Amino acid sequence: MVEPTVREFRNAQHELRRGLLAALVLNHMVDHLAQENELAADRNEMNKRVSAKRDEIFGECHEFQFIRDVADSIKHAKLTAQNPREVSSSSQLTGSAGLFQAPFGEGVFAEAVEIYAVVENGLEKPLLPAVNVVFEKLYSIISGNPTQLNR
Repeated sequence: MVEPTVREFRNAQHELRRGLLAALVLNHMVDHLAQENELAADRNEMNKRVSAKRDEIFGECHEFQFIRDVADSIKHAKLTAQNPREVSSSSQLTGSAGLFQAPFGEGVFAEAVEIYAVVENGLEKPLLPAVNVVFEKLYSIISGNPTQLNR
C-alpha cells in the first residue's frame, strides 16, 4: 500500500490529496514496523513499542517528524502545542496554483505546482522531498537495503 501510494503522489505531484495520503501511509508504516514479529499486548505496551520505533526513525531521519506532523494534522485538524511541531493545523497544508488554477493573467506556463506546508516559522516546506526521504528510509529498514523508488 505504501509504495503505490508514494508512487502515485510522485506521478501527480500537484494533487494535494495524493500528497496527504502518502504522508498518512508513511506515518503509519512505523506502527507496522513496531508491531512486526511481536505478540499482541495491552494497548500501553503496544504504544511504548510504537513510540520507541518513532524515536528510532526520527533519530535516523529528521524528515520523519515533518511527515508525522502532516499526517497528524490532517487526521486531527489541530494539534496540541505541548510538543514543538512544524505543522500544527491542517490549514497549513496547501499547494501552489498551476496555470489552470491561478486567476486569469497570473498563471505561468510550465510553472511548478507544489504541495507544501506553511511551517511554524512562516516558510513554505515542500512535501515531496520529505515523502521521498522517509520512504527511502523505511524501505531500507524493511528490506535491509537502500532503494530508489521507481521514478
